[in-house]
Amino acid sequence: MNKTLVPLLLLLAAATPLRASTNPFLEPPPSSSTTSALPSSDSAEPRWGFNFTLGLGGVGGDLSTAVQKPISGEFGLFRRVGPWRFGGGVSFGSFVLKSPYDQIPSRVTIVGYPVGDDFAFHQIYLSATRMFRLKQSVRPYLQVRGGLARLHPRNLVFAPYPTPSDFVPESSPTKATNGWSVAVIPGIEWRLNRSLALDTSFSWTYLKTDDYDLSPIGLAPAGSGNAWEARLGMVWRPDDGRPSGVEGKSPGDDQPRDAWGVEKNYGWATGETLAINLLATTLTEWKSDVNYSQTSPRSWWRNLETGGTYDDNMFRNNQINHPYNGATYYNAARANGLNFWTSYAYAFGGAFFWEWCGENHPIAINDQISTGIGGAAVGEALFRLSSQVLDNKSTGFGRIGREVGAFFIDPVRGLNRGLSGRWGAQDENPTDAMDWRPPGSFSFLSSGVRTIGEGNSIKDNTKSYGFFEFDHSFGNEFENTRRKPFDYFDMALQLNFRDKLPLGRLQIRGDLWTKPLGEGDQPNHVFSIVQHFDYVNNDIYEFGGQSFGPSLMSRFRLSNKAWLQTRVDGIAMLLGGVNSDYSKFANVADITRLREYDYGPGLGASAEAMLSVSRWPLLGLSYRFQWISVTNGSVFDRGPNLQGVDANHYIQAAAARLALPLFWGLGIGGDASLFLRDSHYQFEVLGQAVPQHLRQRNPQVRAYLSWSPRG
Repeated sequence: MNKTLVPLLLLLAAATPLRASTNPFLEPPPSSSTTSALPSSDSAEPRWGFNFTLGLGGVGGDLSTAVQKPISGEFGLFRRVGPWRFGGGVSFGSFVLKSPYDQIPSRVTIVGYPVGDDFAFHQIYLSATRMFRLKQSVRPYLQVRGGLARLHPRNLVFAPYPTPSDFVPESSPTKATNGWSVAVIPGIEWRLNRSLALDTSFSWTYLKTDDYDLSPIGLAPAGSGNAWEARLGMVWRPDDGRPSGVEGKSPGDDQPRDAWGVEKNYGWATGETLAINLLATTLTEWKSDVNYSQTSPRSWWRNLETGGTYDDNMFRNNQINHPYNGATYYNAARANGLNFWTSYAYAFGGAFFWEWCGENHPIAINDQISTGIGGAAVGEALFRLSSQVLDNKSTGFGRIGREVGAFFIDPVRGLNRGLSGRWGAQDENPTDAMDWRPPGSFSFLSSGVRTIGEGNSIKDNTKSYGFFEFDHSFGNEFENTRRKPFDYFDMALQLNFRDKLPLGRLQIRGDLWTKPLGEGDQPNHVFSIVQHFDYVNNDIYEFGGQSFGPSLMSRFRLSNKAWLQTRVDGIAMLLGGVNSDYSKFANVADITRLREYDYGPGLGASAEAMLSVSRWPLLGLSYRFQWISVTNGSVFDRGPNLQGVDANHYIQAAAARLALPLFWGLGIGGDASLFLRDSHYQFEVLGQAVPQHLRQRNPQVRAYLSWSPRG
């Protein structure tokens, strides 16, 4: 399911003092008296921390007539002030109906509604905790908290009958009631080391919401009660850059840093990744009232038991929204000083945590791939683009413009820079140009009109749209002085006007491993292993996927100013999607809509040639072939013991482009392209294989004005 960036903005905005307090540029160096051996008291420990807790218990009060067995999972954030900890968090809990009320059948059936009969109890709270025996490893404490509370049953016995005519799929069929809660929590914390501690506690919570209508199970309305739980959890206080005991060191001097001077911090990377997900599902539940966000440890366990499946979400949701969500996880790590591959793991981890704990729908295999793998590609591209905008030495309005621009490109990084004080701090830029302004980078912007047809001719069912396209190459494959992942990547972003969606295309190709072929610092042939991200979505067709493969790039000097550059790629697609003729009955766990595209792995290849004069891309030719073997879609899944259609899609895309330079980097241009989908289906009818071959053909022409900053 799609999540917006709003939860992250709210969380990090609320945590402004958090990151500012750990910024080495804002804190004076400690005196020599504080840089001696660390004392064992709490004063020597990180000031900020997270807590994760699971609880199980019982219910009392009015609600106890209907529900029992509360269970909860919590995520909290706190700041230490002397013996006190002040913070807040979110709690995801649920009850279950007592017998015999849990046996009452529902009169309503909602297609695609997630399985479950729990009665969700969610809280958003602020807390104050008094710690005792600070110099000991075992520390008692007493916490008081208060905040908002929400009751929201998932059992369809509480759904209105008959179902309202204006009911929207994926919205919740049951209503929720809101109110408040207070709690008292005594506990014991056992410190294992400077950052980690085990936590055991007992909670007593009083809740009061608007009365819930319990008449469907024959009981009077109720909205108040109390719940008690025995709880077990952990406390994690990531190192905040305090000195390690070496006299004369400023805070953070002993911490590894990235090229931009950001301290490497796994704790904050993890905390921000979790916060993105948990706050997202909280706001989704409280504001959007959808049917999949009433989560608790019960739904978490149920998702693990169910295992992986596919979903039926719209193409844009699965193929661009999820990768963008993955980019936020990725850049939560990148913005905290972690490298490419470690951040890649965070993208996967954040994706899995959302699929597992962020919603009630079963874990979606397709989402895990598009969010984790696609998120890493999108995230690193955004990180590198924002680096090209930033300048730590700039001042005044120019500095403000750069920081704001970088924020819009990579919001997670921008927020981290703002909250750590880096927005206005004067500092050095990266010493290696490859981390900042790699030589040889190239941008090409174009805007004009595109006309696309459906059939053998451009005149068949013609539609015309406006468009804007941004093509960018980060670095130069032949001239790069370093060969780390994504030290070279290219991307194409196209915005369509009056089409079904503004974002019509985003394609990224980034080098993961590179080997120059030949002698010299600037070879004419380069072999690479490349990651491909594809998203194409318009009124006519849909295509996207996550792929890897080898690439050979070559260049040939034709004259002092003219070069011919070629590129050949092999493409192994892990999971791709394409619009289909029989995909509407795809086998998914919770179907709420008819899916219009098939999923499957496949193989492909592409070839390109570009003639450039004075670095202006004068003439270009490209061709790509892609085969997708359908594993989900085209009626049903294919596999052992499954009744599925043997479906294969053969996709071809070819284009020719001519761009003429005028003056001051301006130019005019045009191109012609063709998208061709050949789909082969084989049905079983009375034990006989019945093949069917369908073809989709879409020619397109474009005319545009262009501008290149280096044209």
